[in-house]
Amino acid sequence: RVIMDSLLGALLALTLSTPTVAFVPIGGGAFTHVSITGTALLQKVTDSCRAVAEAAGHEFKPTGTSPGELVQACLGPRAPGEVSGAKFLSALQEIYTQNGLVDRDFVNSAPHHFNSEAFLEGRGLITEGMVSIKANIRKENFKAARETLGRVLHTLQDFYSHSNWVELGYREPYSNLIRPDLPLESLADVNTPTCSDCASGTCPNQILSNILKEKKLTSGYMGIFSSQKPKGI
Repeated sequence: RVIMDSLLGALLALTLSTPTVAFVPIGGGAFTHVSITGTALLQKVTDSCRAVAEAAGHEFKPTGTSPGELVQACLGPRAPGEVSGAKFLSALQEIYTQNGLVDRDFVNSAPHHFNSEAFLEGRGLITEGMVSIKANIRKENFKAARETLGRVLHTLQDFYSHSNWVELGYREPYSNLIRPDLPLESLADVNTPTCSDCASGTCPNQILSNILKEKKLTSGYMGIFSSQKPKGI
């Protein structure tokens, strides 16, 4: 329970912390939602386990990188019973599965993907999800907490993929996305022209200069069932 509770804020912060590399092809491939989530989870589990081990008075020295070795090092040499790496993998898979299902179950939902300038609604999904996760942890309903975490992380990751945050020159996380008490500022809307037209579909630097100068946040528009889009978007 201690590990689960400490993971939430740290994991969301980690996912926020690398927006400029999260979706950049490296070595001929590209990071996916699952690989980003997996890297974040394992890093924060390791950090949290190190803190738990130190608090319990034993050194955190995993003998390897497998789930079983990580959990064994977390619980310490005197942990009763057999440590199950399979159970840890199963828990991780619940998060990965729900993360991926956002694309299937909410394919046309702008807030779930930060499409169509739905910044406030997308942030609402994240912050409401965090409340739900914490409530389920308090009730020890960890399965529900993990599943909600997977969905929240998908939406959070999509902010950096589907908005112009990086194009505006930002290299730090946008912490306001997980802070409902802070405003989301300088947002474009459906009536704000943000891009030049691109008939070929391969035009570089389409974002209008005034949008970049004014540091306005804008997003992509995606039509699954229609090719219609607002003018200047």
